[in-house]
Amino acid sequence: MTPKHPLSIPQEFITMILNEKAGYFHQVEGWTLNCAAIGAVLADLSLRSRIDTDEESIFLLDSTKTGDEVLDLCLAEIASNPDPQEPRYWIERLAVHSEDIIDTTLKHLVQLEIMTHHEGGFYTTNHCDWYAEQRQYPKSETVGQYMNSRIEKAVFTDTIPDPRDSLIIGLLNACEIIKFIFDELGEEQEQRIELICRIEKLNRVIPVSVRQVVVAPALQRLPHTKPIPKIPMRTMISNRHLWDGNLPALFGSLAKRYGPVFQIGVPFQKPRTFLAGPTANHWVRRNSRKFTTSGNYFREVEMLCGANNLLPSLDGPEHFRLRKLMARVYSNASFYDRLDDMLRLSRQFMVDQKWQAGSELKVQRDSRLLTNFQMFKVLLSTDAQDLFEDLVKWNERAILCYVANFLPKFMAHTPTMKRRFRLYEKLARRIEQNHLPLQRADAIPELADELIALHNSDPQFIPEQNLLFMLAATPIFQSIYLGDMLGFVLFEMARQPHISARIREEANEIFADGDPSKDEFTPEKFDVTRRFLMECLRLYPIIGVSLRNVANSCVLENYSLPLREKLYIVQSAAHYMSDCFPEPYEFDIDRYLPPRNEHNGPVYAPYGLDAHTCAGQVWFHLQLTVTMLLIAYYFEFEPLPKDYKLKIDPFPALSVTKKLKLRIASQLHQLPA
Repeated sequence: MTPKHPLSIPQEFITMILNEKAGYFHQVEGWTLNCAAIGAVLADLSLRSRIDTDEESIFLLDSTKTGDEVLDLCLAEIASNPDPQEPRYWIERLAVHSEDIIDTTLKHLVQLEIMTHHEGGFYTTNHCDWYAEQRQYPKSETVGQYMNSRIEKAVFTDTIPDPRDSLIIGLLNACEIIKFIFDELGEEQEQRIELICRIEKLNRVIPVSVRQVVVAPALQRLPHTKPIPKIPMRTMISNRHLWDGNLPALFGSLAKRYGPVFQIGVPFQKPRTFLAGPTANHWVRRNSRKFTTSGNYFREVEMLCGANNLLPSLDGPEHFRLRKLMARVYSNASFYDRLDDMLRLSRQFMVDQKWQAGSELKVQRDSRLLTNFQMFKVLLSTDAQDLFEDLVKWNERAILCYVANFLPKFMAHTPTMKRRFRLYEKLARRIEQNHLPLQRADAIPELADELIALHNSDPQFIPEQNLLFMLAATPIFQSIYLGDMLGFVLFEMARQPHISARIREEANEIFADGDPSKDEFTPEKFDVTRRFLMECLRLYPIIGVSLRNVANSCVLENYSLPLREKLYIVQSAAHYMSDCFPEPYEFDIDRYLPPRNEHNGPVYAPYGLDAHTCAGQVWFHLQLTVTMLLIAYYFEFEPLPKDYKLKIDPFPALSVTKKLKLRIASQLHQLPA
């Protein structure tokens, strides 16, 4: 997709405010950014001769559409009121559209291959061939680097900038972000910026008007905050979802009744503040990086482990740096490179555990052991089955004591807990012994290889105390969460035999001629399996609740969230709200087909929602898909008893209870010896 013009002013402005070290945008106060985005639109409309401006008025010249939906949205509104109005009037009036304008601009930049959107809401700029040809800049630079060097040249030399660059400099200066982009600004450069902002008539109007509106808005009104609803304990106790353990459904019903922010009293503790429902999800996706932090919740767990600055507690550039490593390890391509191993190991587990007709599975235990066997063998070339159950018990107790605060902290320091924790060091040393340089010379890089290499190259970023815990604990945590999801999948496959039969048809086709190559294992061949898994993830999300602290006081829907307030963000509550998912308690895999596409947007968030959304979700989705297809190919299950009513163990994350058992009703194909 190559446009006639290189980029619009709004697109260049948004690209300039991206901080690529952090993977997100330089933090600009919301109202300021909104005004600057509208200023960029007005500047572009002026350069296209759709409007004219002076210090006092904006005049409509031509209402003909530009073909750019962002510009045309604002042009249509100006055309609907053609009487001349002062620039600040239009900046304030159009600011209500600014969030949609920013989102649309980002979407277009991704479509144009100027930017890449990463999981967790992060962005980076790319080298772009068509843009490089039009703007004649080196192929060694990304678009962001080229634009920064363009603006830097205008600010740090006597070169006369072209009108577009001077406008962008004016807008960056108006929202006071240019000092973060160029941290070496001295008095001489500040004077130079002021001079640039006075060169062009348009620059004397639009950025100045933006600054005036930011400082003294005429139309904007600060919301009057209102008290947060407090939910009586009797309301909680009488809710059937509490007793079923279905926390997403519980909080979906509370959000529908009380709104996006509410508090629940806890005996002998301060009331806990919850965000839930679609309004909260939209707010979190857009604002969590600016107003919340995850570090405080996990700091004590880190201290318990003798580590610091692990992925769950990191924010900012270091968080993004570590996520990029994880994204490389857990990428789609990385999984497909290991597809043969994943299939072989899954079958090996079934043989070792003597899965056959008549066998009974303890679903929670067996599902976790299967995913742990897959994870450690494929990503760490190590067997951890002998240590797994002890480490699971340590993890669950530590989270209940230090993160959820449901148990007193001394219970994390018992002799048994100390003995179990020492197993982490034992496991980490075992992993290290399997990843000596000579052993790994020609092997596909694994998670352990990447972490050890990063530790060796930058021991301050990943010190040894962190490395040991990350090598052992990260895959253990992942095995638990993924195994619990597989437990729900197996239960639904047993409860939904008509859909399981369709999954089996896909499996029979995929494995008809032996194991598929990575080129043959395409999404089109497992569409029913994919949508079945998506529906299981909606009903039983892997990450149902995110814990955050308010780092900067803020307002959500006129509810004040003060500094240091602890937040429980139940992003999965929307999964059980009928305005997001009609008939939310029905198991319906057609939700994810067009034109319904009910999963589009932040209402569907089974892996989390904000910057800390699960970094391995692409891999995990494929791992679960392969496991489902293999199980459907070999076995049919039935619940024990057949009328078993699902109960959910909600802490520390959703899982089936230990009581759930499944019987292998029949074995359809012979497992390899």
